[in-house]
Amino acid sequence: MDIQSFFSIIQTIIVLIIVILIANLVLKYLNKYISGKNKAIKIVERVAVNKNSYISIVEICGKYYLMSFNENNNQILKELDGEEIEGLLIEEIGNERDYYLEMGKKIGKKIFNRRNNNNYSDDINSTNNIC
Repeated sequence: MDIQSFFSIIQTIIVLIIVILIANLVLKYLNKYISGKNKAIKIVERVAVNKNSYISIVEICGKYYLMSFNENNNQILKELDGEEIEGLLIEEIGNERDYYLEMGKKIGKKIFNRRNNNNYSDDINSTNNIC
């Protein structure tokens, strides 16, 4: 391989990286532009029923609907009460916070128990071998 072909390969890689970066920037700009127009419609939560169908809670112009989505059609199953949905969302956020707090406590207990079981000492001059 001569030096000219080496520089040609390097130049091709640099041009490819530049094209990828430009494409990424354009797609980010288009995504902001397109998603900015759909402020009236929001999918609050989506659950897969099977491979090709979903049940979703959708907010359309401040009203909540339970909808079914599949390959063939989309259907409104029921109009939901907005206060009830907002209460469920607040409860879900609280449950997630409680879950992470509980996990933190469990991890802390395991670390404390492991330290006690391995006879770790906080004394710097301790002769215990810490592995």
